[in-house]
Amino acid sequence: MTNRTDRALARPPALRHRSVPLAVLYGLLLVGVAVVAVRDLAVSQGWAQGDPWLAAVIRSLDGLEAGTATLAVATVAGVVGLLLLVVGLSPAQRRYVRATEATQLWSTPAAIAEVSRTAADRAPGVLAARVTRAGRRRIVLHVTTRGDAASDDASLSGARDVATAPATALGARRIDVRLAEEDA
Repeated sequence: MTNRTDRALARPPALRHRSVPLAVLYGLLLVGVAVVAVRDLAVSQGWAQGDPWLAAVIRSLDGLEAGTATLAVATVAGVVGLLLLVVGLSPAQRRYVRATEATQLWSTPAAIAEVSRTAADRAPGVLAARVTRAGRRRIVLHVTTRGDAASDDASLSGARDVATAPATALGARRIDVRLAEEDA
C-alpha cells in the first residue's frame, strides 16, 4: 500500500508551464494599475497634491460610441483571452522518462540517447554511432560498423544489445538501432 507522499514523489517532473511568461507580464501590468490606484487614493485623501489620473481617463471615455474598429478589437481581445484560458488550463509538458529500475530516477530522452550512443560507440567493431532522433517514445541510433565485423551476425546483435541495454534500463520505450556497413 502506497501512502500519499510516495505518490507525490512518483509524479514526473514537468517543464515550466507555457503560461508563465504571460502571467509575469500580466502581473507587472496589475502592479502598474495598483500603483496608479494608490497614487489616486493618496491624491483624493489629500496626502499628495495633484489631480487623480483614473478620473480623467474615465471622463475622456465618456460619450464614446462603439464603432467597427472597436468591435474588431474587442473580438480579437476576446479570442486571445479564450486562447490564454485554454493554454493556462492545459497541463505542463512532461519531457522526462522514468527509469524502469529506479523509482526516483528521471532522465531526458536526449540524455538516454546519449548514454545509448556512448555504449554503442564503445562496442567492438563499431566505428561511429550517432543519434538521429530522441523522443519520449522512440530513440533512433545510426551505428556504422567495419565491413568485416558487419558480416558476423554475432557482432551485429552484440552491437545492438550493447546500445539498447542501458537505454532500456533508463526507461526508453523503443530503441531503433540502424546498422550501416563501412567498406574497408
